[in-house]
Amino acid sequence: MADLHGCTGRLLCISAPGGCITRLHRASASRGYTGRLLCISALHICSARLRCASIATTNARLIRFSAVNAQAGRAMDYSDAYLREFLPKENPPEGSVPAEVEEEIHRWREHAELADRELVARSTRWTYAMFAALGEGQIQRTRAAFAPLGARILARSVSIGLFDPAEKPGFGLVLDVPPWDGPAFDVFDEIRFPRLGLSFPIALRQSETTLHAPPHPANATSACWARCNKNAVWGVLTAGHALSGNRPGRPVRLAGGGTGSLLRSWYQPIDAAFVTTQNPQTMPAALPALGFPAAGQAVRLASQSGPQPRTIVRVMDSMGVLHTREFAVLLFLDQPGKPGDSGALTQMPTGEAVGIYKGAMTSPQTGSSVGLAQNFEQAAYALDITPYL
Repeated sequence: MADLHGCTGRLLCISAPGGCITRLHRASASRGYTGRLLCISALHICSARLRCASIATTNARLIRFSAVNAQAGRAMDYSDAYLREFLPKENPPEGSVPAEVEEEIHRWREHAELADRELVARSTRWTYAMFAALGEGQIQRTRAAFAPLGARILARSVSIGLFDPAEKPGFGLVLDVPPWDGPAFDVFDEIRFPRLGLSFPIALRQSETTLHAPPHPANATSACWARCNKNAVWGVLTAGHALSGNRPGRPVRLAGGGTGSLLRSWYQPIDAAFVTTQNPQTMPAALPALGFPAAGQAVRLASQSGPQPRTIVRVMDSMGVLHTREFAVLLFLDQPGKPGDSGALTQMPTGEAVGIYKGAMTSPQTGSSVGLAQNFEQAAYALDITPYL
């Protein structure tokens, strides 16, 4: 949440492995938010009732969880000019972009707070035209490298978007792999999309993931209120890795002396968990989600230090395979957050939820680092909850 100058609301301290709830309603343009913040923090498990606490200048609800510190690497240098240089200059051929993608672009173009809406719209079209072609097997490899990887397997594994200019400038496909003896960033093939009339590079990128609230976390963050679709129980949504276990009924200590209860977790592979708490004092608003994020989208990370501007630089496929619990759909940000931000809501300036922050993904050789987030819509599906803010 960039250029946010103040929140009003009520603050409740809660503690547990996982998160900070931030309820923000736009007041004017991108400045001035009203709402509630929930923070969660703790190492131990105990039962007690949730208590209200008031905090000087911020009125909000807070839930704090416990976490381990880790150093982030060098952030990626994103700019619209960089995206403009490497993105195809024209839109994909007519009929190659799924209709639901075009419909979402039409919705957000009318009110999106973007310096270049047409650029981001074009980036979104190319991203999902490429994913659609991958899913249908409509590709050709130039060097036939990694031939055993079929197009559909690639569609589940790759992300599409910008390369880090410090590693190699470009726009294409990336397979993130654990460290090995090879190059840190290797463009090993070129993928031709006959229906789209263009080819794009595909690269292996060595990376190590640092979760920003490992087990027994402190000061992690919850994303939003949530309500179970099966029994209407209220709770909060946070990162699954922020909890030291995933068995239902596990107590989660809250910072005000109370205790929540883990109702459901799909970690791993889906980095999301639903922790039941007391009901919200007033009915929160339904939280919509962005279905098709893409490189160039400006977002706001509700970090513990306050709203932080970020830009999406790469995404995994959120078409067709989104409603699965078998593998995670992720998105990548130009800059990571900090330890304790795990579970934080990643949100469009216009309010739609995009992701649940996980941690940093850093190249061990170059030090280049991007932020990592779990696709929000997939998390809500996996946990069978309806999100509110």
